[in-house]
Amino acid sequence: MPLILLFVAGCEKYHARPLTPSVILMDVERARHLAAENETASSEPFTFSRAVELARVHSPALKQTRAEYETALALAKVRTPFPNPAVEVGPQYGFGPDVASTNRLQPFGSIGFTIPTGRRLKRQDELNQMQAELSRVELLVRGRELYLELRESYIRLAVSKQRITARQEIAESAEKSTTATKRLVEAGQGTGLDVGLIRLEQARLRTDALAAETTFAQVLGELSSLIGVHSKHFETIPESSLPPMKDSLPPLSELQTLLLNNHPELARVRAQYEVAERQLHLEIAKQYPDFHIGPSFQRDVGEKKNVLGLTLGIELPVFERNQQAVATAKQRREEIRVKYETAANRALAALDRAHRQYHLALERLKLLQTVVAPITRENIELARKSFEAGATDLLRLLETERGQRAVQLDALESELSVRAAWLDLEKATGLPLLLFPSETHELTPPALPGSAESTHEKPSEKEPSK
Repeated sequence: MPLILLFVAGCEKYHARPLTPSVILMDVERARHLAAENETASSEPFTFSRAVELARVHSPALKQTRAEYETALALAKVRTPFPNPAVEVGPQYGFGPDVASTNRLQPFGSIGFTIPTGRRLKRQDELNQMQAELSRVELLVRGRELYLELRESYIRLAVSKQRITARQEIAESAEKSTTATKRLVEAGQGTGLDVGLIRLEQARLRTDALAAETTFAQVLGELSSLIGVHSKHFETIPESSLPPMKDSLPPLSELQTLLLNNHPELARVRAQYEVAERQLHLEIAKQYPDFHIGPSFQRDVGEKKNVLGLTLGIELPVFERNQQAVATAKQRREEIRVKYETAANRALAALDRAHRQYHLALERLKLLQTVVAPITRENIELARKSFEAGATDLLRLLETERGQRAVQLDALESELSVRAAWLDLEKATGLPLLLFPSETHELTPPALPGSAESTHEKPSEKEPSK
């Protein structure tokens, strides 16, 4: 009994750590407002590099994924222990005419050891390490996905601000038209209806400007949710904050190679396949039964004789050979293989679609900039000269100006479509193909495990950078 108490004393003790919602909420709010950082860092211009730096520290998604990885890593660092020995002690009571009254109660005891065979413990350790590797891959993949999402949100933020500026300029232009129309009415060359129509157009343009500000606020909220920082830190955006667009794309075969090495979902499924391999290896090792050995001691009842015994045993795998678990693990491996093929199919289809959409969006933007925009400018000049000469009315001039404004907005939306198609291309390959003006190669995410650029390391030897 003292020996058993000694072993129990070495067990881990429970220490309570209550969850205090009010304290956590205050800490999160302080972190969102960058209260722990100095004022200089908090007032820096919100470049894309700044967004990446903030996300690496404050992103809720990364924090959660990192915590899950550390949980799996904690298990992988502890080796699978041997089965505990079993101790049995107790009395033996004898009765009958041949048993002496002084020897009716005699002690007995035994201890049994289980010796695993089939390298089951080693296979379990390998599985635990691969589970930790899967969590590490998930952390790297989530970081890559967050990086691509940040690129999209930042571009949407910059374009939304450009949209607000463009609509404000258009509204100011319409206000000038209202002033000019009032002068014409005073000079007897226009009517009150003309003034009312232009005022209505001006009010509609102001409504569109407010809608653009609403979109800007929505993008700010989405970016704040991604980064984990209050949106007040995102409003100071540099003028030249977007990467320049390219007229040409890399060959499709080159993009497919980039996809193979960098697509997040493919890297995730590759890690899942390795876990399935280790799981199958473990289930096969479990087919082999454990070996049991146990010495025993007893004193014969009614006699002055001590008996030592030694028991050797092994379970014969006649019926139960872990067939169900092995069959399930084998099929699970094949299931993930099919899952990888399906993910590769989807990724290639998305790459083809994005490649085609970028060419079409770029062609449309060039058409608007080189053909449609010059024609609208010529029409405006012609309409104004005709109106001044009395050859056309104010409504025709108003319609021409409205067409020019529509072309300006269409060109802005087309530029956004080109950038959106480029972002789809980056998502399809899983790799940034253009760098922002403030971005360096050091900020790009590391190569994903399983790719040609990455090196496989055990999870217990290296942790992902925070």
